[in-house]
Amino acid sequence: MNFFKTFLAAFLAIFAVFFAVILIFGLSIAGIIGSASSSEKALIKDKSVLQLKMGGELVENAASEDFDLEKFIPGGSAASKTGLYQTIQAIRAAKDDEKIQGIYLSLDPTMTGGWASLKAIRDELLEFKKAKKFIFSYAEMYSEKMYYLASTADKIYMPASGMIEFNGLATNPMFYTGMFEKLELEPKIFRVGKFKSGVEPYLLKQMSEENKLQVHEFLDDIWEVFANDVAASRNISREEVDNIATNFVFGQGDAAKKAKLVDELVTEQSVWNAIREKTGLEKDDKMRFVSLKNYMTTVEDKNEDAKNKIAIIFADGEIRSGKGSDGVVGSETIVEEFRKAREDKNVKAIVLRVNSPGGSALASDIMTEEIKLTKKEKPIVVSMGDLAASGGYYISAYGDYIFAEKNTITGSIGIYGILFNTQKMFNNKLGLTFDNVETHANADFLNPNLPSDKFHDSLMQRYINLGYGDFLNVVKTGRKFADSLEVDKIAQGRVWSGKDAIGIKLIDGFGNLDSAIFKAAKLANLADNDYRLELMPKKKNQLESIFEKTSDAAFNRWAKQQPMYEEIKALEAVKQHFPQSGTYMLMPYSLEIQ
Repeated sequence: MNFFKTFLAAFLAIFAVFFAVILIFGLSIAGIIGSASSSEKALIKDKSVLQLKMGGELVENAASEDFDLEKFIPGGSAASKTGLYQTIQAIRAAKDDEKIQGIYLSLDPTMTGGWASLKAIRDELLEFKKAKKFIFSYAEMYSEKMYYLASTADKIYMPASGMIEFNGLATNPMFYTGMFEKLELEPKIFRVGKFKSGVEPYLLKQMSEENKLQVHEFLDDIWEVFANDVAASRNISREEVDNIATNFVFGQGDAAKKAKLVDELVTEQSVWNAIREKTGLEKDDKMRFVSLKNYMTTVEDKNEDAKNKIAIIFADGEIRSGKGSDGVVGSETIVEEFRKAREDKNVKAIVLRVNSPGGSALASDIMTEEIKLTKKEKPIVVSMGDLAASGGYYISAYGDYIFAEKNTITGSIGIYGILFNTQKMFNNKLGLTFDNVETHANADFLNPNLPSDKFHDSLMQRYINLGYGDFLNVVKTGRKFADSLEVDKIAQGRVWSGKDAIGIKLIDGFGNLDSAIFKAAKLANLADNDYRLELMPKKKNQLESIFEKTSDAAFNRWAKQQPMYEEIKALEAVKQHFPQSGTYMLMPYSLEIQ
């Protein structure tokens, strides 16, 4: 009876949400369609300021045709996504826009983004200042990532009760071995290379010494970029930056100001007053802030009428087989986009923008084969973002030229496999048993409900060794090494920073996406005004996004009211780091550097 009541309540809740959504759509359909189909440019007034609300998830390419779901469904706003490409384009356009007098960085420490992406934005902010325009920054609390952007500002503000995190960089991977022991779940690991640490969370309870070595080295390289840039912008010595990181830790207003990390301790209203004065507005005039979304409607594509095109294909996320989606590089999608670009006579060159920790070995290989076919007909330049590691490097290796930032994470040339034996868990924890009948001796190979034997283990290790050999060969051929042994010396699954990668031939030069675009144009013999950019895969339009986000928002509101919502959410987080049996070209765990 209790089950029936719960089921009925859930059914009625879903029906009520569905009815509410339909009702709201019925009342708002004209406004929605009008919003979705509108291509009108925002009106930018004189003495305006571009307001960059940096929060939510920073992705490589977000649809500029975004919308405010809150207008149509109260409480229905989805998690925000800020496009790196769109942000840089907006800052660049604002630099030459006479109506834009400055930029207001409104920062949120919850923003997720990698260090190379933040550097790309930061570099563009410094270019913006060369036009003699101002940048003001305000936040109630600054994380180090947000402070990295804020350090470009002419004035950094926060409230007296605000806080700044400034204590160096760290990463804290999670290890699952203890959980496996409790569940009596037995993972069997197959790998090549002493640095292939992607398997460590399933094998150990802490990092190996080899892994600690490589992580420490690229953390130091990332910190060096951060510290040198902050020191230059804040006019303090590098030694002083390190001293602050050691002793300051997490300080409030007065301490932050004393350390020269902020300029003034004020309310946001006071910052607005300073902006009003800076732009020459009268005391009672309304602030003329322009959002990124609205400003992007005024930003015209470079040479939009040009016949020739350079295609930018974004590979952003973990590599998997099948169709791609937000945060997933789908092999089927990338193959399709390369095929389109190859067959389009107007596409003269391709830039592959990679921001990926890797993933499926098979999917990586499928995409690489398509890239090799395309390279025979058109130049391909690779631009690496925050990370292009393992499978992310595999798909990059055949680029005619590879750019990365100094704080890009790359390499991790290696492969590993995992087989899970679930027999004891099912038998002892759940009372479930299995039997099998087979027609041939190896028909039960890879059966997770039976322990593997030495022969099957040897087959699996042989497969991993062959996969590693293929990886070495791809890098040898693509990067023109003398032989696979030369590649093996820098491979072994080791992760490198961009700073170190250039000295071992993994990349060709330091640069951002623009650097790759200019190089692609040069290789295709295109003049600066003789091509336009085509972003691929194509993003969803407004109407598609409205239906997708509306249904998600309605379901999420219902789900949050259900019992054990938080517990299920926590299990889902574990699931994201829990791979299926298979072979992977994947970075060491989820590497979140804070």
